Amino acid sequence: MTSPPKSPRKRIRARLEDCRSVFSPRREIALWADRLEESAEGTLLKRIAFEDVEEVRLSVEPSGIGSSEPAQIICRVSGKKRTIGFSSQLSKGVLKWENRADQFAFFLRDIHEALNKRTDVRYIEGAPATARLKAFLPSLLIGLAGAGLALWALLAGQIITALIGLVLAVAGGYSAWVFRPVADKPYDPKKFG
Repeated sequence: MTSPPKSPRKRIRARLEDCRSVFSPRREIALWADRLEESAEGTLLKRIAFEDVEEVRLSVEPSGIGSSEPAQIICRVSGKKRTIGFSSQLSKGVLKWENRADQFAFFLRDIHEALNKRTDVRYIEGAPATARLKAFLPSLLIGLAGAGLALWALLAGQIITALIGLVLAVAGGYSAWVFRPVADKPYDPKKFG
């Protein structure tokens, strides 16, 4: 005797394992026909129904220390004051990272396909404003401190110290420019279809 087919709402369409730090638990992101779920060690942490999704945000952010790749892609799906985020790299231990860009790309495609009938979802490219500010403000501070050190050292006749200050000023200034607060940039979700 065969069992009746499972309802499409009760079957997981895609899964992605995520762990962005050796200190955080491994999480599973599950894509169902009607929702996205995040669980860790068998415990449901977050659930966002597709009808509640307000925003999908993709950003390129620095990789973890020890990764062979300089950057990773982070996707954040938000709705009803909840956000489920996952990345293209998986922490496998101290200084050990696995690049899963291929699995990540398929999972992204599946999410965009699940949301393709929704016209009110914002598709945004770039890190959230809070993340940009967390990178911008320290960079700006380092740049200004370096410029101040270079100026003071030049006035005091300390050429080597001035050069060190100049390096800090350039590195901090460049990083501040890279992470400067900018307006959100929409992207076309159809490029994932």
